[in-house]
Amino acid sequence: MLEIRAEENRLLAAPSLASERVMLRYFPGARWVPARGAFSLPRQTGVYRLLDELFGPENWRAPSDLGEEVQEARKPAGAPTADAVLEDAESEFSVHCAFADKELVKRVPGYRWVPPERRWRLPRVPLTVRVLQQVFGERLVIADGERVLAWCAAEEQRIDADRQAAEREDAAAAEGAPGAVGQAAVPAPEAGDEPAGPAVVFAREASAAAPIDGAGLLERLDRLTAALERLVEALESGQATAGAGTFGGGEETVGNAEPEAESVPPGGAFDWRAELERLRGEHDEAARLALAGRLENAEADERATLMALLGVWHFYNQQHDEALRMLRRAFAAERDGRMDPDLEAEAGRVFQKCGWRVLNRALGQDGERFAEAYAALLSEVQRAGSGVPEARFREGLGAVTELVEDTQAARREPNLHGLARLAQFVGKQRSGDHVGEERLGEFVRDGQVAADIRALGLVLLANVLYRAGDMSEWQMQWPVDPRIAGDFAWAAETALELIPEAARTHQEVASAAAVAALAIIARGPREWATRDQRRRLLRQIETDNQLRGYAEFLAAFRLAADGDGRGLEKEFKGYFDYLAQVPLDDSWEHLSEVLANDSGHVTDKVIDEVLPCALEARGIRDLGALSEAVEFAAATQRGDNTLNRIADGIEEGTIPGADALDGEQRLKIFRKALEVAEKKKHDKDADQAFQRLVREYLRQGREGEIPNLCETCFDSFPYLRERAVLAALEWAVEREEPFEELLERAIAVFRQRKSSPLLDDFRALSIYLPPIREAGGEKLHELLGTPVAKEAAAGALKGKSVLVVGGHPSLQAKAVPRLEELGLKVDWLDADAAKQGDRAVDRARGSVDLVVVNTGYISHAASGRVTKAADSADNRVVARAFAGPQVLVAVVQAALLAEREKSTKAPRPPLRR
Repeated sequence: MLEIRAEENRLLAAPSLASERVMLRYFPGARWVPARGAFSLPRQTGVYRLLDELFGPENWRAPSDLGEEVQEARKPAGAPTADAVLEDAESEFSVHCAFADKELVKRVPGYRWVPPERRWRLPRVPLTVRVLQQVFGERLVIADGERVLAWCAAEEQRIDADRQAAEREDAAAAEGAPGAVGQAAVPAPEAGDEPAGPAVVFAREASAAAPIDGAGLLERLDRLTAALERLVEALESGQATAGAGTFGGGEETVGNAEPEAESVPPGGAFDWRAELERLRGEHDEAARLALAGRLENAEADERATLMALLGVWHFYNQQHDEALRMLRRAFAAERDGRMDPDLEAEAGRVFQKCGWRVLNRALGQDGERFAEAYAALLSEVQRAGSGVPEARFREGLGAVTELVEDTQAARREPNLHGLARLAQFVGKQRSGDHVGEERLGEFVRDGQVAADIRALGLVLLANVLYRAGDMSEWQMQWPVDPRIAGDFAWAAETALELIPEAARTHQEVASAAAVAALAIIARGPREWATRDQRRRLLRQIETDNQLRGYAEFLAAFRLAADGDGRGLEKEFKGYFDYLAQVPLDDSWEHLSEVLANDSGHVTDKVIDEVLPCALEARGIRDLGALSEAVEFAAATQRGDNTLNRIADGIEEGTIPGADALDGEQRLKIFRKALEVAEKKKHDKDADQAFQRLVREYLRQGREGEIPNLCETCFDSFPYLRERAVLAALEWAVEREEPFEELLERAIAVFRQRKSSPLLDDFRALSIYLPPIREAGGEKLHELLGTPVAKEAAAGALKGKSVLVVGGHPSLQAKAVPRLEELGLKVDWLDADAAKQGDRAVDRARGSVDLVVVNTGYISHAASGRVTKAADSADNRVVARAFAGPQVLVAVVQAALLAEREKSTKAPRPPLRR
């Protein structure tokens, strides 16, 4: 029984038989992990289905918490929507397919989406080809197919031979054959086993990996990696033990070397206590000369004492640099002669004060404490120039370097030394010098440095990695690839160790360090931080912190890209909020990777909310990215709704940059919106998409294509079929073209669905267009009853005012004279004037008897604004598309007559179609 166990982002398969090991070795995406004694498999649903096929569902076992994933994987695959092209890319297979077929490609374990190529990369093993043949069938096109299939056949023969040999080993092991016991159960030799002779090792390796292929090579590299990891762990363990013991012993020796027998130091006659007391009150030049003169002739055991006193003299005279140098000499001379412990303690206190004075002065601060220097550097790494004046930084860098190189500072005042090291890194960055990422990383991991200082170093490390002068340059920005070359897998764990401790003394640095840690891991492999580590880092950032949402985005960045989208909306809501405000030009490569790898957890959220919001908020420059986004949206559950929203933005001009689309590009997107709505059979979305296409043809002066558009919808689902046949009928009558066949089709269509919401539209059309009533005969009467057209008596409408919003100049030229013949005052705003918004809205709110919104020429959003404005002024509104002047004049006449007849006690609602 093959045992499968799960880790956060991978599965581990531990073979118990030699035959299982052979089959797993050529399993797509599998890698042997010697340290775990198992094969690592990607945690992808395709793994479970392939395990079923290779071993049988009853011959492998997974823990119960994987039950949902396994059941999901066993669901049948859908049919492909388009051809998929497989190419041999030497070390991998490359596949290009429609986005709607991405789940079919993901039946192959080990898949990965490559955004720049817009292709899938798959493991180069025969099973990859066989799985793709199963799911795509005849729609799989294999480039250079004869050669690829021949390679697959040869590989399969070799694998089958290996499997048969392994099965014989298994059988022999089961029977207890001499020399065979246990062989089948051992998948690979572990480091630490009894070494074998060179010939045996060579034979074993040759048997396992020859001829060398990708899987075998990766297996051997993994084994070498595991051995190196164990060696590093052993070395680090040894160093840590030795280092701790040496340091501890050294401190004990210094502090307790020998009990002091007398308060007077060697030298007898010289009373350092009295001299120290005099220096506190009299530290003139004479005092210095006296001490210097005695030092010239002093014995070795007195030199340290005199140097310490001279250091104190320099301190009292505000000569802090000289004081530090003299005290260093005193501490160094202590090896030759013992300094009184009380004097050493006093010298140590003076040394600390001088050190802080020197560091603060180098940072442009007037202080002698840790707090001032720390605050300056904290401000500096967050916003360059806010903490340390640049000129002072250049002048003080030498003094900072001297502190960094001072072993006495490191031993006697670790905080001073640690902060000086940090200041040196900051100073180098400010001056444009290279700051080594590895050295800075070592500083952050140095356990001898205080946690709050290391936390500040973590922020600086993020600045360096992102090639930024300070944190403000990259925070809230898209994480442009910082080209991280090193391994910063330690960043999350180290941050979680030091941030809580740092927060106890400097809460203000905790949030910044947590954001910095998330920024570092955002562009690294997913393995740099577990989901739990990402959550714990977020907990270090206050919920009301302005960077909290951005931090959630960084935390989820790699998880989403790798397809681990389960629960992201609940745990990392800021991820989606941030994406909705980022230009698609910046985010599309990441979003395409997310959508390609997702298994239904975040796709709807990205397509329904993020994509339209990002386009409306920030616009688009890369029209290729917009085209790809449309294709992705088309393959999702609510793609028609999203495509209509995007298309509305393009038509209305609310997506910045979309005006660069040419006519064909606009039509392609609008057609796609209709195509998707038609597939999903959504009445409202299909209606919007259809009418938008009609408007676009009119806008481009391509009226002749409207009948063809209608005809393509005649075989669609009922609502769209009915809408198309009515549009075609009206169009033909208005242009005095033959319409009898279309009328017969319309009658037949509505007979099939007498409950259609568009039946009233058909009835109204028969009223507005007398030729339809005349040609419809008994069939039309049976369907619609006897339509009654109201004719206005002469002068009945005289003086009434009509506002028409939207319409082509040719329609205006034909309709206005007919309306004026009825005595109407006509105000006509063309489509461009309607889009301006305020002008049309103001007119619709004005004193007018009827507002006519021609939805055939202005966008859905523009017509909505005008209609709302008219409603607010209690003006009657008619909103519909008009193919020609006959229907327009008839609708105006009918609406005004109805307005005239209505009861003032029971006002009718606005008429809309």
